[in-house]
Parts: sequence; structure tokens; C-alpha cells
Amino acid sequence: MSDNTVLKADNLHRHYPVSLGLGKGKAVVKALNGVSFSLMPGKTLAVVGESGCGKSTLARQLTLIEQPSSGELFINNEATARLNKAELKHLRTQIQMVFQNPYGSLNPRHSIAQSLIEPLDIHTRLSKTEKRDRVHTMMKQVGLRPEHAARYPHMFSGGQRQRIALARAMMLNPKIVVADEPTSALDVSIQAQVLNLFMDLQDEYHTAYVFISHNLSVVRHVADDVMVMYLGRAVEHGSKEAIFENPQHPYTQALLAAAPSVNGHKTNLHLKGELPSPLNPPVGCALNQRCPYARAECGQTEPPLREWQGRQVACLRLEDISNNAQKAA
Repeated sequence: MSDNTVLKADNLHRHYPVSLGLGKGKAVVKALNGVSFSLMPGKTLAVVGESGCGKSTLARQLTLIEQPSSGELFINNEATARLNKAELKHLRTQIQMVFQNPYGSLNPRHSIAQSLIEPLDIHTRLSKTEKRDRVHTMMKQVGLRPEHAARYPHMFSGGQRQRIALARAMMLNPKIVVADEPTSALDVSIQAQVLNLFMDLQDEYHTAYVFISHNLSVVRHVADDVMVMYLGRAVEHGSKEAIFENPQHPYTQALLAAAPSVNGHKTNLHLKGELPSPLNPPVGCALNQRCPYARAECGQTEPPLREWQGRQVACLRLEDISNNAQKAA
């Protein structure tokens, strides 16, 4: 692992045992089923996919809210599974999270100053004056007036509350911020402002972002690299330009076909049926029952991620798909 890597996931799995009901026994939901990636300082990895693909489960592993069932997570070259409670507490200052609902993530009984000072109270020994100055500085940086620090969350708009949530995440100057659908609850007119704020803070603090979103227009605006997930696994992972201009996996092509405003490749592929239940995923390639390119082997063999045209793709039929595309052209 490069010394400059701030975050590395190595074959992360997260499985949940669930009850099927009275007398029906139990099953296991493989919400995360072998995800790997690395992230450098100042870069943004966007994670995309349908609801239920494992994006939010991945966020909980990365922010140490949950421990993976297997695999390893490295933060600042530290293997998190080998750390004690004190070491984990210190490491949590280096990775923070911004949630989807800014109102739900702020304590309505705490003033903005109280919410922003709380991480400083827990993790630093700054004086009251230093904490107050830090609060005022951060409020200015996210475009809020410091004199409003005594106000409560309900006194702010949704966009302002998300600015407060981002300010709180940045109070400890973390190396990594995980943002889980941070603009989906906002009006379209406000989304661009909040996204630009994310990017401005990244430029200033050189923070690495894991940006989870189903909105491909947002992803194209903020990402350096894109990881496409389906039923707990990464199916395509590469640079933003490679993914948007020349998607290779059928699932990625279908996602872009459903979002014509970002469909640089002009793909028109559509999948059959609905997303399978994670309680009973298909054998072989998880997409095989929906994919127009699927053949018998796709229902028998789970495809590994492999290098293909400058990115990683998990598909057994890439050569055939590519040849067909060239003939059609």
C-alpha cells in the first residue's frame, strides 16, 4: 500500500443474519460481498448503484460504525481490526460522515455552537476561546454568519443545515469524509451550492471524500473515480472519464441509459426485471437474470474484477460485448 493512501478497503464483507419468520429458520444477507479500493488525499471516490446495492453498508464500515464480517480496512496505513478502543477513538477523528438528512443528524436541542463544539470537547484540549474561534472560523468557511451560532437547527433552511453538518464533520480537520447522499434531500437549486462547498473545502484541506450517491449528475460533478456496485459487489471501477464516456459493464451501461443527461456514451441498454432479493441472490453473476448479454456460463460462474480498457470490470462476456459493439459501429 502506498504511503500516501489514506483509506484502503481490502475485500470487505458485511453479512447480517436475519430471521425468515416463525418456523422458517434464518438466512444471511450479504449486504457487502468483497469490496476493495484505495483512496488518496484530496481525491473523491463516488460509489453509485441502485438502492440495496450496499452503498450505505459500505459507509458504516468505512466510518467504523460497524466492523466488517471479514476483510480489512486501513486508515492512514493502520489496520483498524488490530487497534484497541483508545486507538480506534483517536482514528475516528480522521474519518467523519455527512448524512443524507441534515435535520435528522443535528440535535434539535443543541444550538449550532454546541453541535460544532462537541467534537472539540471530546477529542481536543483546546480552551473555550480557541473552541469558539474555531466554530466562528468554520461557520464562515461554510457560508454561515458566526453571530448565528446561538441559533437552533429548526431556524435554518435545509441547505443551511447541510452546511452546518459539513462544518461539524470538518471541525477536527479529518483526512477522510464519507458523504452518504448529502444533497438528495435538498432542492435542486441548492444542490450545486452545497456541492461547490464540498469541493472548496476539499481544495483547502486536501480532504479525501467517499461520495455515495444515486444521482449521476452529482457524481459527474464531484468525482475523480467511480465505483459501480450491484448486490454488494463492485462491478466496474475506474476514472470518472472512463466510466461516463465508455462504460463497459452492462449494469453501468444501464445506469447511464436511465440518466440521459450524463449519458456521454449514448448507451440505450435496459435491464429486464427487478433487482433480486439479497436474501436469495442469483448463482454466478448477480446480473445474469436481467442482462441481455447473459449466457449459460453467466449463471454458473461469479465473475472476478479484472483489468479491461483502463478500469476494472466484473463481467465474463467483455470480449464478446466489445466485438459486437465494434461490428455495430
